[in-house]
Amino acid sequence: MPEIKFPSDWVKINENVSEGDSLRFLNVGVFDEENERWNFKVGIVKPGDAVVEEKSFTLNKTNFNAVKEAYGTNSDAWVGKEMVVNKVKVRNPQTGTMVDSIALTAPKA
Repeated sequence: MPEIKFPSDWVKINENVSEGDSLRFLNVGVFDEENERWNFKVGIVKPGDAVVEEKSFTLNKTNFNAVKEAYGTNSDAWVGKEMVVNKVKVRNPQTGTMVDSIALTAPKA
């Protein structure tokens, strides 16, 4: 029997992005005032490929710090740049269970 999944507009680990893939920033981001977060349009880049999908990505503080270390704090400089996806376990604040999440790191030179 087939497993039923609905496609998402958002980057989701284990669904449309995997460890070792990269995210390429495609815009400078938009601040969502209601939820107080930055949302970006990113391209999912599989190893050895060009962008295979475009999705939305919410930048948390931890991933911001990783991007900042690589490219600075001005998101104008991030457009066209890539960060590597790493799968990490984090605690879901609503349920208290451990879930897979995305931790970005700079690509190796």
